[in-house]
Parts: sequence; structure tokens; C-alpha cells
Amino acid sequence: MSADIERPANSENKVGRTPRTAPKLDKLLTASAGLMARQGFGQTSIRDVASETGFSLGGMYYYFENKEDLLFQIQRRTFGALLELQEADLKEGGSAEECLRRLVRNHLEYFTEHFNELKVCTFELESLQGTRYAAIAELRRRYYQYLADVVAELEGLDANETADVERIRHITLFIFGMLNWIFMWFSPERDEPVAHLGEEMIDLILNGLGNAPADRS
Repeated sequence: MSADIERPANSENKVGRTPRTAPKLDKLLTASAGLMARQGFGQTSIRDVASETGFSLGGMYYYFENKEDLLFQIQRRTFGALLELQEADLKEGGSAEECLRRLVRNHLEYFTEHFNELKVCTFELESLQGTRYAAIAELRRRYYQYLADVVAELEGLDANETADVERIRHITLFIFGMLNWIFMWFSPERDEPVAHLGEEMIDLILNGLGNAPADRS
């Protein structure tokens, strides 16, 4: 029998997060993200995660319907936590520039503490299908829209104008490209703290290469 045997569809997420199950579920999701980041989703099995965490194979299926459900829960937890963080921060208001600074800072701080999850979310969205794919795509769309709205305000662009929509999209995706690719090169031993890197990114976004401040001290 395959370690990743399918379970009935109505068993998906039957556990939920309770005070009793949450710590164990978090442990499983964190360990799973680490394995998938190192060896890929396709090469990671439910049995691998059980071996890594000391859970029984049967115990794994108490928390996850199958391997795709495991990937889904990693991505849902990651984007859900980040969305909650950004939503709370944006409620503070402020100028578009202030909001952009907070969005960039929060994103970098969160993902430098969750490198494995970032890598999995970046490379493995297409490994999800059907309603799972749709649910994560909607979380990503909401997150994209937060930044796109800030970009539109900064640039004085109209989200109802076709030409402006394309420029908003391009700038927003340029910024996400800088933010999301950090897991490929960031080294705590070599690089400045992420707060400093965030300010460098903001300078680049707002001022461009030729006009970046010479001294941030």
C-alpha cells in the first residue's frame, strides 16, 4: 500500500486547530516544509515526514488526508499568517509610502524566519489542484491586491484604466520579485539585518538606481 494513499474527500482538514492539536500540527507542517524545501514536493512522502517527526504513519493521516493536503496546509498557514500580519498593520493607516515600508518590512521579517515555507510556496503552487489550488490562489490574490493598491496610490494611477492597470501590475510584481527571491541569496552571516535590506529595497523602489541616497546613516 502506498504511503500516500488517498483518503475520502470528506476527511480533509477534519482535525482543525485546537489547543490540543495545534502544537503537533505546527511541528508537522514545519518539518514537512523543511523536507519539501530540500528535496521537493514530488520526492517527499508522508512516510518521510513521519520518520522525520517521530509520528506514526497512521498518526499522520489523522492530520492530513494525503500528501497534497499536507502541501495545502503548509501554504494556507503561511499565507494566512502573513495576510493577518499585513491586514493588522495596514489598519494603522498612514501615507502610501509608510504603508509600503511596513508591507516590505513585515514580508522580509516573516519570510527570513520561514525560509522553507517561502521556498515551498514559491515553487509548489502548481502541485495543488482543484479547490485546494483555488483556495491558495485566492489568498495570493488578496495579498497581491494589498500591495497593488499601495502602488497605485504611490504612482497616482487609476485601477480602472487599462494602461494604468498594466503599470500597477508590473511594478507590484517587480516588488514581489525582490521580496520573494530573498531565500536564494540571504545569509545572516554576510548580509545586513532584514530591516536594513528593506530600507535599501524601498530606496530602490522609490528613487531608482541613479537617485538612491548615498548615505542612510
